[in-house]
Amino acid sequence: MAYEFKFPDIGEGITEGEILSWKVQEGDVVVEDQTLAELETDKAVVEMPSPKAGRIVRLHAAEGDIVAVGSVLVTIEDTGTGAAEVAPARVAAPAGEAAPVTVAAPAGKPQGPAVEQPYSGSVVGRLEEAPEEGAEPPEPVGGPAVTPPTPAAPAAPATPPAPAPAVGPPAPPAPAAAPTAQAAPAPAPEPASGGPAAAATPPEEVLALPSVRALAKELGVDITKIRGTGTGGRILKQDVEDLAQVMAYGVGGMKPAAAAGTPTQAEPTAAPAQTPTPGGIVEQDPYGAVERVPFRGVRRTMAKRMRESVSTQAQVTAMDQADVTVIRHIREKEREVATERGVHLTYLAFAIKACTAALKRFPRLNASLAESGEEYVVKRYYNVGIAVDTRSGLVVPNIKQADRKSIFGIAEEIIELVKKAEDRTLDLADLHGGTFTITNYGAIGGTYATPIVYYPEVAILGMGRIGEIPVVREGQVVPRLILPLSLTFDHRLIDGAEAARFLNTIVGYLEDPDLLLLEGA
Repeated sequence: MAYEFKFPDIGEGITEGEILSWKVQEGDVVVEDQTLAELETDKAVVEMPSPKAGRIVRLHAAEGDIVAVGSVLVTIEDTGTGAAEVAPARVAAPAGEAAPVTVAAPAGKPQGPAVEQPYSGSVVGRLEEAPEEGAEPPEPVGGPAVTPPTPAAPAAPATPPAPAPAVGPPAPPAPAAAPTAQAAPAPAPEPASGGPAAAATPPEEVLALPSVRALAKELGVDITKIRGTGTGGRILKQDVEDLAQVMAYGVGGMKPAAAAGTPTQAEPTAAPAQTPTPGGIVEQDPYGAVERVPFRGVRRTMAKRMRESVSTQAQVTAMDQADVTVIRHIREKEREVATERGVHLTYLAFAIKACTAALKRFPRLNASLAESGEEYVVKRYYNVGIAVDTRSGLVVPNIKQADRKSIFGIAEEIIELVKKAEDRTLDLADLHGGTFTITNYGAIGGTYATPIVYYPEVAILGMGRIGEIPVVREGQVVPRLILPLSLTFDHRLIDGAEAARFLNTIVGYLEDPDLLLLEGA
């Protein structure tokens, strides 16, 4: 009997996920709860466990594909029916262990009628970092395992003998075999290290996940020449992409992969003049070179959120500035205490504390408006999100119950969330449940902006670059430390006057932090 395992609804509003890597191949025998694949859903990486034991008959998607909730991921055949032919092959290969399997089964794949069964097992499993920075050991299958159409795997043993006797007769078959199995030519460019594609994986000193090795082959990069920047010298996807960029654009004295001159001078052989690059392919339009890059991962998710936010809400931005000279004195005064606690006191920690106190006085800014427009939901908890700029794109984890935490506690959590965001180890819980967001673009540069509300929230506060400017105080021109603030809000729910009062309240708390102490905030 064949069982079709569909991408389950794992809650939290997730509707789709991107397959980062398959942990099994067609023909493999799996046990219940064995990891089948890693998927990235809404900026977190999740493991997809097998709902039952059996043999993998078919993988219905390739690595890099985006699959919707409810679509079939794999077809699993119950080994109870086909155990006679499968069991001997498996027992011989994995040395009689019942541990997770990775040996590809030979050709025959009996198909049974698809039976729809509900899956009640765990889906999310253990959240961990994305493949490019993960510590997961490479799969024993080496290179070919990464190419999703693994039916080509059995053809791999037949292909190595073809290049070996390439002296005379087998010359014609070689070209014919190349187009047939796309996985076979990939190992060919690496004979320097040790021959055909193989289980031996000659560069054993090279620490890289199968997906990274596959990317290197796809981009024509010699992975043995890359110095890894990951933990313990592990080669990351970014390392491969960086070297591919050098090759593609001629940086560092290497020959460019595509000349920017006359298109006729492109190397013949390869039919269209398309050159693989770190993100996509370079081709020519009537005016010159263009690059087509797949829009995936974190940036794609955030783009959807931004479009949803702007098309749904009537967003207006109000601006003001706060004199944070007093906060600077507090930071300098308590620097030693903060250092002892291992905390870096930032202005952002004070801003979060000021916002939670202001939100209690203006609850509509801590609400969300129902899609029907018939009601709005006021949150009586204060989970303040912080926009974090990572190499993969913008993510917005939030500090839970920020109103109950001290400024030291908030500062500690900021450091922790930023590190998790950069390492891509954020939990789904870190990303959901936010009620209000702060974006500190001033850390990079810029004064005022019109930040986009993180829908379905109704307001976001932007912090600009802090600078010392001359200000008139009691008839005297004095230097003061000024923080520019920009508040974007949904005008359907929040009036301009209410937004201005809310912003004034935040300014008041930042200019006189003692108020936070007196009010018990």
